Amino acid sequence: MQILDKTVIRCDRVTKTYTEGDVQRTVLHDITITVTAGEFVVLLGKSGSGKSTLLNLVSGIDTPTSGTIWVAGQRLDQLSERERTLFRRRSIGFVFQFYNLAPTLTALENVLLPLELNGQRGVAARSAALAMLDAVGLANRAHTYPDRLSGGEQQRVAIARALVHNPDLVLADEPTGNLDSDTGAQVLDLLDRLTRQVGKTLVMVTHSREMIGVADRVLQLRNGRMFEEASLPIQ
Repeated sequence: MQILDKTVIRCDRVTKTYTEGDVQRTVLHDITITVTAGEFVVLLGKSGSGKSTLLNLVSGIDTPTSGTIWVAGQRLDQLSERERTLFRRRSIGFVFQFYNLAPTLTALENVLLPLELNGQRGVAARSAALAMLDAVGLANRAHTYPDRLSGGEQQRVAIARALVHNPDLVLADEPTGNLDSDTGAQVLDLLDRLTRQVGKTLVMVTHSREMIGVADRVLQLRNGRMFEEASLPIQ
């Protein structure tokens, strides 16, 4: 199958089934979606609907039981675990609900991590990391450890870390779930603005009504099946 240059994510009839004892549980049923370059897509769904499973598949953390997954022109379901890890380091940026910052590293060192994992070190890498911290408004906190930062500041560091290596795709899993509403709104605005400025593709799992209005498309998972949120009510 030929993948168009503007297609960043393509899932074709993806199913994921887990075996729990003697029982098989299908979490995702026959998912087919396409996300193009520069799109901001919000993914909705109740707890247990398969949202995190889908992000794990798209990021190459896990593999589908059946179906094919293409990300940035690479077919992930045919790669080895090591190949998927290397692909993820190069091509995907993550923003998590609980920040996932390394507590023994400063803000700057946390942002440097993706560059170092991709073999980029020295003055150029440091300059890129400092520029990203400046972009999220934390240039003056570069040498501060995470436990000295507020929740909103930690999430801004996480956004800088997700974008610093210029990934093809940014995945955000409930990025404001651990923040108060005002701080969460600021973080969402920052993430939306920074990704759109550089034409990044953003897929976000969120319950924020504000982001539903800002997104280019809203998808909803219900009982492991995907629906385009056009005429369906948001649940």
